[in-house]
Amino acid sequence: MTPSVTVPPVVGDVRPFQVCSSTACDNFVETTATARVVADRVAIFVDNAVPVGGYTDPDLAAVGTLFDDFLYPTDTTAFGRESDIDGNGVVIVLLTQRVNALSPNCTSTGSVILGYFFGADLLPRSANNPGSNEAEIFYGLVPDPSNPDCDITEAFARTRLPATFIHEFQHMISFNQHRLLRGGSSEDTWLNEGLSHFAEELGARRLPASECPSGSCFRDFLEEGDIPNAYAYLQSTEDFFLIEPGNSTGELEERGANWLFVRWLADHFASDSVLGTDLTRRLVATSLVGASNVVAQTGVAFSVLVPEWQLANYLDDLPGFNQPGSRLRYKTWNFRQVFPDSLGQPFPLVPENTEGNGYSHTGVLRAGSGWHVLVTQAGGAPLVDFLLSGASTVAPVSPTVDARIGLVRIR
Repeated sequence: MTPSVTVPPVVGDVRPFQVCSSTACDNFVETTATARVVADRVAIFVDNAVPVGGYTDPDLAAVGTLFDDFLYPTDTTAFGRESDIDGNGVVIVLLTQRVNALSPNCTSTGSVILGYFFGADLLPRSANNPGSNEAEIFYGLVPDPSNPDCDITEAFARTRLPATFIHEFQHMISFNQHRLLRGGSSEDTWLNEGLSHFAEELGARRLPASECPSGSCFRDFLEEGDIPNAYAYLQSTEDFFLIEPGNSTGELEERGANWLFVRWLADHFASDSVLGTDLTRRLVATSLVGASNVVAQTGVAFSVLVPEWQLANYLDDLPGFNQPGSRLRYKTWNFRQVFPDSLGQPFPLVPENTEGNGYSHTGVLRAGSGWHVLVTQAGGAPLVDFLLSGASTVAPVSPTVDARIGLVRIR
């Protein structure tokens, strides 16, 4: 798309926006917003109808500077450049109560949508694409402390802004790299989300504490998102997808799995395992998506990677197990220590324990999921046979499932 000849907005500019009125973004509502901050890389608009008790101008100026100085260079180094279809040289952020409305009962559910990126905004508006704003834009929630159904305090909203910005900006970059530059499909949801949650981790690692609203970048970028999401996934690895379908409603456990997998990939297939930016750039700068993308960038079959990752989820920093040269670990995290320190909870992945005699388990294999079993035997014990079957003990697993058993001797 050829950019139109426009200039960056200025503070005080008022313009209409089309905003998703459903989580599927298949319905839209028009709202009007005013530019409150315009920095070198970002213009922050706030809905004119926001509830009282919202962001202050100093809050918004601070996050605008943060985006310019830290979030933008972190994301573009790790994932590549965004598009500029509207030719105005800045990314637009719209902070609106319309995002809050996507989580109407967040007080009771304990889950809230912090923001989103809508790829169709980067495509021309048409009868088939009526919600496009034809601009680089992502959306974030606003404080609404007087709403009993979804009580969003100013402090919560403000401290989540940096993580929302760095997360949604990755999605914008990904859409440009996959769709606009290379004419491919949008990245698969699971890998796209994994990369955006990895971007949050990069924020925690790259930003000085003085730049984070709470004074702790670990808290603002990880302790409110990736860490509890990973914990929730590891509590029940069989019950949630790694490779969630495209119509996923965004289960936090799935997001935890997505982040853990990308984190593990960076540990073992990036030249700098801490930041992983050479791997993440390769994963984004391609027309390949999903498992095919991962295989192309790692050179390892997906049917090998997923069992190794599932084994690493339990074996990492396990007392008595030490294989520093293998992929059965995380190089950059000790989750057995992180979860007690951050959440006050013990390590959640506890395999079912058996001697092997008469053991059976029935469950559902969701894509990328796994069930962990610890077989404990004395020396010289008889062999144990493993059988992975379909709906009954005599039915084979469909070959389209590509099911695998990962096996490792601990001692």
